[in-house]
Amino acid sequence: MGIKRLRYWLGSLTGQVIMVALFALVLIQLVGIQIYRMEREETLGLVNSRFTLQRLISVTRLLNQAPPALHHEILRASRSETLQLSLNNTEPLPDERSARFEHMVRSKLDYPEQLAIHISAEHKPHQDSKPPREHPRHRHPPVRPDIRLQGGIELMDGRWLNFTSLSDREIPGWSVKAVLSFILLAALLAGLMIWLLQRTTRPLKELAQQAERLGRGDKAEPLTESGPREIRDTLTAFNRMQDRLDRFVSDRTRMLAAISHDLRTPITTLQLRCEFLPDGEDKQKIQQGLKHMEHMLNATLQFAREDGLSEPIRNLDLPSLLQSLCDDLQDNGHDVTLVEPQTVIYRGRPSALRRALQNLLDNGVKYGGKVEVQLATTADQVQIQIRDFGPGIPEAQQEEVFKPFTRLDSARNLEDGSIGLGLAIARTLIHQHGGTLTLGNHPQGGLLVRIGLPR
Repeated sequence: MGIKRLRYWLGSLTGQVIMVALFALVLIQLVGIQIYRMEREETLGLVNSRFTLQRLISVTRLLNQAPPALHHEILRASRSETLQLSLNNTEPLPDERSARFEHMVRSKLDYPEQLAIHISAEHKPHQDSKPPREHPRHRHPPVRPDIRLQGGIELMDGRWLNFTSLSDREIPGWSVKAVLSFILLAALLAGLMIWLLQRTTRPLKELAQQAERLGRGDKAEPLTESGPREIRDTLTAFNRMQDRLDRFVSDRTRMLAAISHDLRTPITTLQLRCEFLPDGEDKQKIQQGLKHMEHMLNATLQFAREDGLSEPIRNLDLPSLLQSLCDDLQDNGHDVTLVEPQTVIYRGRPSALRRALQNLLDNGVKYGGKVEVQLATTADQVQIQIRDFGPGIPEAQQEEVFKPFTRLDSARNLEDGSIGLGLAIARTLIHQHGGTLTLGNHPQGGLLVRIGLPR
């Protein structure tokens, strides 16, 4: 369950923006630390090099002025973890000499030209190179092998003060304080972004819910136009669209009802005139045509009146509704069975669903004799299947029967006086609930009606 929630959260706008922001924060932090380390190494290298040269100048002056018996103590006091000193009779020969540092030391010491100074900077020894030997008592903790300064200064007595200046140990890029500060910054950033994104996406969630209700024919109040300007503009456009759709549907229903009502007058007049015609086959056909037209107008008026009614949406027990419809048909002598119904509480319009299901069941018993009804649920749908055991409908004509006043003479019997509005009304009512209604032939014979209602 936790993985599903995580996937749902990562799939949301809030989750994706927060993940991108945290990734950018980590990337910026890493780049910043790397830049800081490079700048720090360069700055400390310059400072340490100058500091090392000052110490070398001081040690050289002390060694030139002090008696040889004190040279050992002077070296011991002058050594450090980053500066190794030793006295040798051998002249060092560094690979790359730094004229700038040599000139700096010579000018500070006021050394004559006959005394040599050899200094190389930023040198990294080979793997087989070894640091100068020291007395065991004067060993220092191991340091990094990066050598910033290396070389020797010739003393007045002919010996050489050899030195090796090592770089400082680098401060770790992720200290405890850095980690804590990063966590605090990330938590603060995530909190602010969650607040901002929830404030921004809340109207969008309401818009999605309102669109779902609108698709199911629910008459809902206009959305509150809040949030950023772009969101407010979207909500305003949706409210206008909803109002226009309501007016369009109402105008269409009123126009349909008015036309159907106005046509009843000339039909009634024609029926009266037909009574004065002589008896015969023509008179009988005219009366049947007028009677059929009257049935069509009555069905259209009834559909228009019911479509104009605003039936409230409420919870209903679908198995009980289906069972009551099946019982009514069984009482009239029809073979209708509800197969192992599940307990399903569905939120919809009871009268509209009852009429849609009643039309489908009536068609099933009328043209297929025996009818089986099944009710099942999935994660996002309530599925109803109605199967009859009749001849079925050719696949090429299964969509045509949903058109108003369409009847298939080859597949259905027309002796009952039906006018071809049952399936059209049923699909319209199912669509008003946001569902789907499709037809198909069962592999073992008969027509299979599939209804899918969103949960």
